[in-house]
Amino acid sequence: MARLLSRRGFLVTGAALGGTALVAGIAGVGYLATVDVDGLDTFVDGDRAGLNAFVVVHDDGRVVVNVPRAEMGQGIHTGLAMLVAEELDIPFDDRISVVFPTEPLPAYSTWYNVLRVRPEEASGPVVWAGQRVLGLLGFIATGASSSTIALWHPMRVAGASARSMLIAAAAARLGVPVAELDTAGGFVRHAATGRSLSYGELAREAAVLPPPRDPVLKPEAEWRLIGRSQPRVDVPAKVRGAPVFGLDVVLPDMLHAAVRHAPVFGARVLRVDNGAAVRAEAGVVDVAIIDGRQVAVVAASWWRAEQAAARLEIAWTSTAADGADSDEMSARLQAALVSDAPYQNLDEGDVETLLGTGPAGVIEATYEVPFVTHACMEPMNATVIVRADGSAEAWVPSQGPIGVRTGVFRGCNWAGVEPTSVTSKITMNGGAFGRRSDLDVTAQAAFLASRHRGRPVKVIWSREEDIGRGLYRSHAAARMRAALGPTGLPVAYDARVAAQSVIESVAGRNLPFNPGPDGDALSVEGLDKPYYAIPSRRVRSQHVPGHMPIGLWRSNGFSFNTFFAESFIDECALAVEKDPLAYRRGLLQDRPRHLAVLDRVAAMAGWGTEMAPGRGRGIAIEECYLSVVAQVAEVTVAADGEITVDRVFCAIDAGTVVNPDAVVAQIEGGIAFGVTTTLMSAITIADGAVEQSNFHDFPMQRLANAPAVEVAIVESAFSPGGVGEPGVVPVAAAIANAIHSATGRRLRSLPLAVTETIGERRTRSVLPPRAA
Repeated sequence: MARLLSRRGFLVTGAALGGTALVAGIAGVGYLATVDVDGLDTFVDGDRAGLNAFVVVHDDGRVVVNVPRAEMGQGIHTGLAMLVAEELDIPFDDRISVVFPTEPLPAYSTWYNVLRVRPEEASGPVVWAGQRVLGLLGFIATGASSSTIALWHPMRVAGASARSMLIAAAAARLGVPVAELDTAGGFVRHAATGRSLSYGELAREAAVLPPPRDPVLKPEAEWRLIGRSQPRVDVPAKVRGAPVFGLDVVLPDMLHAAVRHAPVFGARVLRVDNGAAVRAEAGVVDVAIIDGRQVAVVAASWWRAEQAAARLEIAWTSTAADGADSDEMSARLQAALVSDAPYQNLDEGDVETLLGTGPAGVIEATYEVPFVTHACMEPMNATVIVRADGSAEAWVPSQGPIGVRTGVFRGCNWAGVEPTSVTSKITMNGGAFGRRSDLDVTAQAAFLASRHRGRPVKVIWSREEDIGRGLYRSHAAARMRAALGPTGLPVAYDARVAAQSVIESVAGRNLPFNPGPDGDALSVEGLDKPYYAIPSRRVRSQHVPGHMPIGLWRSNGFSFNTFFAESFIDECALAVEKDPLAYRRGLLQDRPRHLAVLDRVAAMAGWGTEMAPGRGRGIAIEECYLSVVAQVAEVTVAADGEITVDRVFCAIDAGTVVNPDAVVAQIEGGIAFGVTTTLMSAITIADGAVEQSNFHDFPMQRLANAPAVEVAIVESAFSPGGVGEPGVVPVAAAIANAIHSATGRRLRSLPLAVTETIGERRTRSVLPPRAA
């Protein structure tokens, strides 16, 4: 690529690596200092010209938008490209295409996730430098429902900046003032003379012009794309089967590998008794021990590798967890709820005193959830080649290139190889949910590729390895207490959660440092309920160490803490014989945004209307990922105890919505994910090992028994919030509350069930007898 070096590119790099004086000096330059869409040096290459890090214009007018977030089915490539197209003033049609750039540029950095500052709110040298340092480290990741939150402003600025540069190029070419020009449909027009120039004709000249200091963004009244549903840019190619997912990667002279992990996490390989015999089988190329912890078979095809791996006779070391089982691990959670030294995450008011003097009494309840796994539809996989010159290239369905690069370096180091360079190519993801942010599969592929230099090696985990030997959301338990005041509303709220720290587990596997479990925000998110008008609140947490590897999981702590808290709010309401909707309205009296969402979903569901015997409604609300989401579930509980979720209504205030159709799709998918977890999902442990292995014992929601879902987007003046995870969050509580409405039975542990197993297959109802 022929590049034209820009002084601003030098300044960006120099400022990030230089002293604070230089940072502070440049930090007042406005657009250039805070958004850095031009972190990529401008270039003219062949038939295309790059106007900034996000916008490339071809001579024929086609526009390529660089979207530095992984497409995992959430439609983010469409939504973020829409922002550029809006400000660039081009139609959203087949002239727009999207690529996922992997260059470690400050403009692409996922710095919002770390600094928790919106790009448009960023100010000062610390934020500015942090953005650039993270960018230069290649810190690009997709997760935490943050893509639109983080790139809402930069993508719009990129489009507006590119449009301004194209207008400036047209003014120079036509010899007219910039003020006399406007744009429409991918052209710069001079109304006075009727002349116009296409963006393709102007791109090369525009690329070498300095970007505007503060490009003017379109006012909302002029938006033609934002807020209007647009077709997804990836659908036509998917219909043709053209997109490449990780499993689709096929390269010349490729090898395939299957892996076996220890049945109990933490065990190491003691010996492989028949390694030589398996190595001699037809089509098998290698049998290798990876980092002393896994055994891999490399073969000419994955099926050969998998079948050979099934014949391996592996002896594993013993561990302290060999005798662990779900009952014993649950007992440890319950013990942690009464430990003497919990971590205090929040303490406002005088909770302890009020718990002893609540005029209307104290309500207390304990809840619990099991381990669950991700079970992405596309099995875990990675393809890596390590060349003779030491360079490496990886094709991975990952949530970020930094994880891919780090995984390659780690795997190569296990093999005693130091890569000279690593190129990561992020493929389409067939589901991720946090699972594809880890390094494990990439590192395994890199280790094996280092042993077979010059040949790409594709590692695929079988479904059994994924479910039984993967990563998990922690089991968790909570003890909830509230002192109720004269009106029946809580005057004090005390929440205590026990779980295995996700931060400690993730950091221990993937980072050179570990902050430890104390203050793990992901373990307590969803417990504090700051929007409820409760004068005194306390939230405490207890890390319960364990041998299970905990990973990021769609909505993390919200997925269980909202179940705990919103079930408990229902219990408080019913204890004082108040309607659960009216009770929540009382708690939200000073929160008009939350009230609007709550009232909307209640109206959608016809809250308060009569339901047939055995049927019930439940409601729940949460603020998460800068969005407010409320749901009402309708359930039927049959005489034999079978639970059917008939309908789920959802209202969401996700701030300014870019592509409404994508928001609805994400909420619908999140609800299906949440219903699955609420009614079906549990990872259980016996003799230290996971008992589940495939979809027969870790089932998924099927279309045949999926609930009807209705989603309403509440209009909002707030900046965009996240939507990938909020749909999951209130589901469990809404269903549990609906089951209580239908049966009078309060279920406090997931998965929800009003039957018990007799022997291996038969079940019986544990519902109370119905009144005659």
